[in-house]
Amino acid sequence: MSLNIWCHYLKLLFFIFLISVIVSCEKSDNEVTNSAYVTDVFEYQYAPGQHANIVKPADAANFISLPSNVKSCLYLGGWGGYVIAGFDHNVINHEGYDFEVFALAGVSPEPAIVYVMEDKNGDGKPNDIWYELKGNQFENSKRNYWVCYYKAFSDSANITWKDSEGNTGELLAGFGTKYTASWWWKYYENDSITFYGTRLPDAYENNSTQWAVPVDRFTWGYAENNFGIDYDQTVHSNQFDISNAVDSLGNSINLLHIRFIKIQTGVFQQAGWLNEISSEICGARELK
Repeated sequence: MSLNIWCHYLKLLFFIFLISVIVSCEKSDNEVTNSAYVTDVFEYQYAPGQHANIVKPADAANFISLPSNVKSCLYLGGWGGYVIAGFDHNVINHEGYDFEVFALAGVSPEPAIVYVMEDKNGDGKPNDIWYELKGNQFENSKRNYWVCYYKAFSDSANITWKDSEGNTGELLAGFGTKYTASWWWKYYENDSITFYGTRLPDAYENNSTQWAVPVDRFTWGYAENNFGIDYDQTVHSNQFDISNAVDSLGNSINLLHIRFIKIQTGVFQQAGWLNEISSEICGARELK
């Protein structure tokens, strides 16, 4: 074999060795940096609600990483309030539950709908198509729904609203304040704000003695739902299966994996002294 051929042969071996080292390092780096928990929040929008005076945009950081007693949960407010967050890797759709959403431990559900998205273009940003994860109230929900809220005219007035079905009304405070003007979040850019999404059936019923959620109302598929069969009482989370993804028409979608999640208050109801039904969530984690 000539010296020239040997040189080419050695170069090829070196190239193969170099590629194997790079692949090995990348795999090792992924194993080290991939977090089971949400690592980024891309958008947070509080909907009008009783906690408007204490909630700040920076609170979105509470949804990142491991929930703890050091940080509070994230308030989403009334119907439509949401957070968009992402993992630093694809969460694989395998058999059974794929991820869980932690929530404020409470005595009754305040259900939030969970949406998922792939990272098809690989840019690490939630700019593709959202798919809703259906729950047991899927058939009784209103999809492609919206509500526009209007700032109260004065401190002694209520926030008003209209929805996609032509209904109008005002938010009424139960206790603590006489009017809902203080429920308007000071970080809104305009005097009105519109939220889009799916509306779940009312959570609470007034049985003349108290407001209560029927135990069979929300049985699976929603965040902050401690009545669900998917609820883990130890860590206060609801668990989700990516296989339940549907498009805007309600058709099932086969997703191999997802990268981003959107969690949105799903109930548009004011239950007397309980005020608005508003979801409080504390983080999300991949399940393997």
